[in-house]
Amino acid sequence: MPVTFEIDPARHTIRTIASGLVTYDDLARHLAEEEQADAVGLFEVIDGRGAQTDVTPEQVRSLVARTDALVRSGRFGALAIVTDSDFAFGMARMYQILAEPLPVQIGVFRTLDAATAWLSAMGARISD
Repeated sequence: MPVTFEIDPARHTIRTIASGLVTYDDLARHLAEEEQADAVGLFEVIDGRGAQTDVTPEQVRSLVARTDALVRSGRFGALAIVTDSDFAFGMARMYQILAEPLPVQIGVFRTLDAATAWLSAMGARISD
């Protein structure tokens, strides 16, 4: 499974792991699964180190539209995306930039340490 996540309700965080080839359908399914698990609105770090993606700019726009719908329902927390793939980094930055008009905090990082430091600065309790 390319995208898996674990909810830590005590810390109000989600740790998501992306591996292999992550498609638009995988990302859309992830959003739907989080919504069903009532996890939307928590701080989230997506660790995509080693993963690749084939999402297109049109699909990124669609993900932003889905994010907008979640924001309108008041259910989108700060999100840190970590990737070491140049293409995935570019698509994640596109997502971040297109989502800038929304009242959300999205960061795109090359290292997990930078992402967790950013989320911690936003108020997330990532570690003990």
